[in-house]
Amino acid sequence: MFTAEQYRAKAREYDALLKTALSPAQAAEFRDLQQSYTSLADNLDWLAENANKTIGSHRKGEPDVRHVRHADHGEQENVLRCLGAAVILNWNTIPTKLQRALFDAASSIQGAQSPPLKEVLAQFLHDHKDDAVHQQRQQNFG
Repeated sequence: MFTAEQYRAKAREYDALLKTALSPAQAAEFRDLQQSYTSLADNLDWLAENANKTIGSHRKGEPDVRHVRHADHGEQENVLRCLGAAVILNWNTIPTKLQRALFDAASSIQGAQSPPLKEVLAQFLHDHKDDAVHQQRQQNFG
């Protein structure tokens, strides 16, 4: 998982690239990425500052609210699967820099018992790089 400072470092990189942009489109892309990384850093800072105020916190003598939403766990997993599938189906339309950022973020997320995901993700993306094209053809000619 990335730290807030790592996100801020990426934001500074895109801020520097913004000053050397060769076109308005490239400047907009760099600005968007810079703002995204800054927002991610700000979100992590907020979470760190407000950890005791979030649903996941549990104080002695209070009910453990983490179990209140347990029934929705399957629903949450379904949402994540659908979002992941949507990203994969639109992967080729996503700008390369955003693809890299998504890949880096996804490969840094793993459970304590899980092997590193970087190679598995790279192979999966390679194997499914044309899925959207095939799906579109099936819709058009199916």
